Amino acid sequence: MTRTLYQDKFNSQKVWEVTSISHGFYLKQFICGKQFGRGLKTSKEYIKSIVIFDMQILSKEEK
Repeated sequence: MTRTLYQDKFNSQKVWEVTSISHGFYLKQFICGKQFGRGLKTSKEYIKSIVIFDMQILSKEEK
């Protein structure tokens, strides 16, 4: 399982957390360090469509 944090291009206070899981990805959004919403189980195609993979990587860790 890999957890990667991406800095949002349009809002410097927003960070996206993408965690790879066995059948896809889990996407979380953090604003000012607090999680916003519950998170979303999604596919690689969806994450590409909202251009998260093109954003700057803040950190990446393996678990």
